[in-house]
Amino acid sequence: MDNERSPPTPQQPEDRPESFWRLAAQSTTLGWNLVAPIVGGVLLGRYLDDMLDKEFTWTLSLLFMGVAVAFNNLYAMYIEHSDAEPLRKRRQKKTEESENHAENK
Repeated sequence: MDNERSPPTPQQPEDRPESFWRLAAQSTTLGWNLVAPIVGGVLLGRYLDDMLDKEFTWTLSLLFMGVAVAFNNLYAMYIEHSDAEPLRKRRQKKTEESENHAENK
């Protein structure tokens, strides 16, 4: 492999490659943001099912909620670490452009 480097970021000078520890920290953060809500939902759901004498109602409900929160965290991290605009802002721009286009006609 020939000297692969990620593109420079505002925190990273152009001549320094990204360090191993920085990548490890980012990977760990990503893992915790995905795993914690899912496992937390399952554990809390299991506890509530045991306390309320249900079979698996709370476990499944909180599992799905944990998965939704995990994907939301993943999307938030993607927006934070990329140049992409959040979906809300893209929709807002699109409606503003269509309003401007309608006014110009």
